[in-house]
Amino acid sequence: MTPAAVVQGDYEALFAQMYRNPSDLDVSFRFAHEAVQRGDYEAAIGALERMLFFNPDLPRVKLELGVLYFKLGSYDIARGYLQDAIKGGNVPDEIRAQVRAYLAEIDRQLSNHEYSVFLHAGVRYQTNANVGPNGLLVRALGQDAILDPRFGKQADFNAYQTAVANYAYKLNRRGDAIELTVIGLNSRQNKLSQYDLGLAEVMVGHRVGLGQNASIKYYAIGDQVWLGDATYFNALGGGVAARITLGEWGLAEAFAETRHRRFFNSNNYPTASEQTGDLTTAGLFTDLRKGGLHWTSRFTFDTNQAIYDFNSYKRYSVDMALPYEFALSVFGAARQFVVAPTFGYSFVRYDAPNPIVDPFVVRHDNEWRVGGIFDAQLVDNVGIRTQLNYFKINSNLPNYTTDNLAVSVGPTVRF
Repeated sequence: MTPAAVVQGDYEALFAQMYRNPSDLDVSFRFAHEAVQRGDYEAAIGALERMLFFNPDLPRVKLELGVLYFKLGSYDIARGYLQDAIKGGNVPDEIRAQVRAYLAEIDRQLSNHEYSVFLHAGVRYQTNANVGPNGLLVRALGQDAILDPRFGKQADFNAYQTAVANYAYKLNRRGDAIELTVIGLNSRQNKLSQYDLGLAEVMVGHRVGLGQNASIKYYAIGDQVWLGDATYFNALGGGVAARITLGEWGLAEAFAETRHRRFFNSNNYPTASEQTGDLTTAGLFTDLRKGGLHWTSRFTFDTNQAIYDFNSYKRYSVDMALPYEFALSVFGAARQFVVAPTFGYSFVRYDAPNPIVDPFVVRHDNEWRVGGIFDAQLVDNVGIRTQLNYFKINSNLPNYTTDNLAVSVGPTVRF
């Protein structure tokens, strides 16, 4: 007999045993657990509701029923069971905490308005803040040349602030919504002020629900970027994304978007306008869980068409993170922590040689990224984030072979 047949036999045996002796709450609970593992929520609900018929004073069973109805999207029924679960005086504290969390999420799901805000500020140290080449021997006009040390690797500190705000106005319970995302970044260098960075991005779009588990979204994009206290580029574009929920596993979203970027010359960047053109990106994002394992991934393909072919390129990228969440008691109170190792790789190939560097060599780069994020809750929605990142670029041209180690730390606030 195959293992699958054994499992099926055990499940059917529990089902039969439960109906032969419906007052045996232990068997009913075991059957409900097996039904949940199989994704058969309706069967689990039936077993748990029969348990309440024989013993109405079971707060943990009411919690389980509330959770199952929540997963089915029956929020009003879920709310009733969850509220009943904490009515008595003998309810464990952990059940009360879980119920409060689910009730807050139900209120959020039933509201027409949904929003989230993430704020983060801090200080960062980089061993190569200007992304200078690892050596001073470079190529110029196809010949070996010695780079002025001022343009080689330089370490620096910076102070930064980031903000990410999401808002959705829900048009109906099917999943249709108007969605708005605003991203802001400000970074000020200690010494290398020509690399002071500012960024503002706005995305607004319409999400269309397709059943309970899928949706599509079409959206507009606007970008404004400043570098060295001067306008570096602005962009307008749009995109489309298709999202699907994969049951208990999580979700996946495929997307394609394009921007027309217009670059501007400045004192620090007198040839920036040569990069003006269209950037198109296609990709797949996933956020998945299985048991205690949680991972996210992002696969993208970029094609950039600039005025001059030596600034045009194609790039293939993959990035992954493995967030691990846990709680610890600190000074007598439970605090939430997240550790997330990160990994990434990109391959970039340019369309034509840059005659200023080498008129006979087309640039191509291999970039490796590794790092980690550590989030620690201080109190309520306030925490502190420490981040470590290292990237290394191996290029066929020494001008672009480089690496950088960055360490940052600062407070976070979430709403």
